[in-house]
Amino acid sequence: TIGGMAFADCKKLTGITIPNSVTTIGEGAFEDCGGFTGNLTIPNSVETIGRAFRGCSGFNGSLTIGSSVSAIGDQAFYDCSGLSGVTNNRTAPQSINSNVFDGVNIGSLTLRVPSSAVNAYQAADVWKTFGAITGF
Repeated sequence: TIGGMAFADCKKLTGITIPNSVTTIGEGAFEDCGGFTGNLTIPNSVETIGRAFRGCSGFNGSLTIGSSVSAIGDQAFYDCSGLSGVTNNRTAPQSINSNVFDGVNIGSLTLRVPSSAVNAYQAADVWKTFGAITGF
């Protein structure tokens, strides 16, 4: 577990590598860490993401969500306005609150999902509001 507020307000944090041993990313774990760049991969070992990356407006890159992530908390990626795209490896869309991506223009982003799941994501609340949904 990466505990709640573990790295909150680390303004000079420039990169994040989440090890495969992590199953839970707690509330506010990386909140307001606006300096990191590059791509962020939530590994397949993670099952739950809390409000972990709220306020990371400087985050500039793509987000990959592992296939085991079954729950994404409110405002998990709130104000991650530099987000350039999202890949969700889960074959069934997570039921998420509409505020998970508040402050992110997801209507201009592409969501990549397993080819067999494209129709399910196109019908799922919040996920269906991405600009494009493509399969891989």
